[in-house]
Amino acid sequence: MVWDLLVLIFYFLIVFYFGFYFAKNNEKEEDFYLAKKEIHWIFLLISLVATETSSLTFLSIPSLSFKGDYRFLEIAFGYVIGRTIVALYLLPSYFSGNTISVYEYVGNRFGKSPQKTISFVFTISRLLGDGIRLYVSSLPIAFLLERMGLNFSSDILGMIALTTLSIVTIIYSVVGGFRAIVFTDVLQWFIYIFGGFFALGLLIYKLNVPIISGVTELQSLGKWNLFIFDYLSSGDNSYFIVFALIGGAFISIGSHGTDLMLVQRVIATKNLVSGQKILIGSGIVVLFQFILFLLIGSLLYLFYAGQTMAPDKVFSQFIVNEVPSPLLGILVAAILASAMSTLSSTINSLSLTWARDWGMDRWFSPRMLSLFFGMTLFLSSLVPYFLIQTWEKGLLEMGLTIFSYTLGPSIAVFFLAKGKRELPVSGPVFSAFFLTSILLTVVIGLGFQIAFTLLIPIGFGIQIFLVQISRIAFKKN
Repeated sequence: MVWDLLVLIFYFLIVFYFGFYFAKNNEKEEDFYLAKKEIHWIFLLISLVATETSSLTFLSIPSLSFKGDYRFLEIAFGYVIGRTIVALYLLPSYFSGNTISVYEYVGNRFGKSPQKTISFVFTISRLLGDGIRLYVSSLPIAFLLERMGLNFSSDILGMIALTTLSIVTIIYSVVGGFRAIVFTDVLQWFIYIFGGFFALGLLIYKLNVPIISGVTELQSLGKWNLFIFDYLSSGDNSYFIVFALIGGAFISIGSHGTDLMLVQRVIATKNLVSGQKILIGSGIVVLFQFILFLLIGSLLYLFYAGQTMAPDKVFSQFIVNEVPSPLLGILVAAILASAMSTLSSTINSLSLTWARDWGMDRWFSPRMLSLFFGMTLFLSSLVPYFLIQTWEKGLLEMGLTIFSYTLGPSIAVFFLAKGKRELPVSGPVFSAFFLTSILLTVVIGLGFQIAFTLLIPIGFGIQIFLVQISRIAFKKN
């Protein structure tokens, strides 16, 4: 365990080095938030993939094939479709002006009220969702500390781990700015991809059975199923192929077309063509990344054959029990890498939106804003420690699903902004429509147990419906 801890310390030192190495010439907004648009598009593509891949993705994707099959890849195919739509339809508008925050584009079309409203929703959803991710990502470090014999309660060890992870992430994000975050993302992506391939190779070695035999056994159990064409027999109809492709496309349009944290990596490139390469290429990379971790889940099913295992914890348990030291430290570093790339990007994008969309750059430097949001994110990650187990579970679920309720109305806002028609209502009323659409999506989703792949299209439709109804109403008057 000591060697594993030394591996983690070495990893943290490398991250610090990146932060301070890129700290020069970072005082201006264009430097701190977009690195002067000097970074090659390939690095931005890898950074985008690393940012959207959290530790929850690293640990939970294998559980899908462990307990089921490969139907989740239908959504990944939808991701590629959605990013292509963003690349060809929305992205040209983002490159047509001199905007740093994508929400400035909304402000230029509809006024400050919608711009600030969508920025505020982005802020709340990121603080909640990524605060939870930060909390979950601290758990592997806490486990290592416990295995080393530290005589503290699990909560105390968790807070020690959480504080350590937060301090490292905040420092390199605040000091190095966007350039440091991107190149650290690239490093972290290679670390967790190495971790994935290592886990896959270790499973093949430990199974010690011919690959053909394993493939045949999984085939006989129906665990290679990919496309679900029968709506009635699909079990969870979220994966009915039509719903999955539409849902995956809408998820990707929302996340990569309207979420500042991800769009920031696209508009930080030199020109539109490079941005389109980043968007479409990242979808393809994510697809193959999912295949890797689904393969791990399939082999885990063979490895633990006959044993009762919690699917969501099976990969974590394999890492802890089967990976020898110091390779365990490398895999834990891979988990942390997938988390820190998301968290550092959250800090930088929250700083950006409040600097440009709320005008805070008149009073605070980019680094001061990043420090503030880094601390705020840390505080939000402490919430689960102060809640009883029932409420903690509810918070975790809300933190992981909140984006499904907000992305649909957000997509509608950007598609309306892309159109040439003016709004039939004032900016504040349009903002009220936006918030109402989110609320109605939540009510419908929870009340009718709607498949998660349809939540975003529903939110999109509600927002468009409210605007169209107001057009008709005002036209009659």
